[in-house]
Amino acid sequence: MKPRKKWLPLYAAFLSLTAMLIYAMAVYQPLLFIAGDQIFRKDDWERIKPLYFQGRPHTPEEEERLLEQRSLEELVLYKGRHMGVQIDQRFIDEHMKQLGSTKEEREQALRQMNMTEADSVTNIRRALIGFEVKRRVTGEITVTEEEVNSYYRDHLESFRIPELRTIYYVRAGQDDKPWMDKLKTITAERFPSLLKEYGSDLEGRAGFYEWVSQSELSANVGEAAADAVFRSPVKQVVGPVVYEQWTYWFLPVETMPAKTQSLAEVRGKIYRALYLEKESAVYGKWLEEQKRANPYRVFPENLKKNRFWAFWSDLPVRLQLFFQPHA
Repeated sequence: MKPRKKWLPLYAAFLSLTAMLIYAMAVYQPLLFIAGDQIFRKDDWERIKPLYFQGRPHTPEEEERLLEQRSLEELVLYKGRHMGVQIDQRFIDEHMKQLGSTKEEREQALRQMNMTEADSVTNIRRALIGFEVKRRVTGEITVTEEEVNSYYRDHLESFRIPELRTIYYVRAGQDDKPWMDKLKTITAERFPSLLKEYGSDLEGRAGFYEWVSQSELSANVGEAAADAVFRSPVKQVVGPVVYEQWTYWFLPVETMPAKTQSLAEVRGKIYRALYLEKESAVYGKWLEEQKRANPYRVFPENLKKNRFWAFWSDLPVRLQLFFQPHA
């Protein structure tokens, strides 16, 4: 009896080690991130990942970016709870109505998104909490009149609108001799009637550019043609101009002279741009502070690791969590 008792601790240790190895290889779920009081594992990610990608192909880099985004969302939600952020059910109901005015319409929209009503409600609540947290963090941001005026002066060139023209065109392929011969004698007066006369027969051989700049036209028909069209008086045929496999004839019919937008015209646009820039900086700084001040770690490498190796690499973190129950 004594020898058997002597080996019992060894048997127990062996069985414990075997059980641990089986758990590591077959059951363990690797850690993907810790954010506040949220411990997020690989099975959690596999459950919600289809809501992000909707079945479309994606790269490992995209998946890692989305995982980090999710971790930051959880950190914001954690801070929202500490801030006492509450979302009224009425706001959630209003957002749900955007999917459809009736329950049947909403159900159909949710099916198309491969999402349940519970998923949608959860996503709406998360988003509203995130917006409220951001509002509170960035609520003191201001943009002064002097900042708007200074931005306008420093970026005046970006408010210049180049000359714009509306331009009709017809074109012929190099081997389309009958059509080429007809276009050789085209005049400004005959241009619109020719388009109307041939109608659908001109599909792919005629069209127009509405309020296009010279650089935009150049991207479609080449620099030489665009330069010729914008140097020409309105309602005067320009052509023939050869570009790639086509010979073109153009008719500019309307022009809008180049101008510089006034400060009054762009004041609102500048204000929004400056506000969003400040908001992004303030909120980004706040997020970085929260990542340092609260339990927050991301383990994107565990997306690729098998259970066994993740079990051992996660061990120091799991031990740390054991002594930090609030995390």
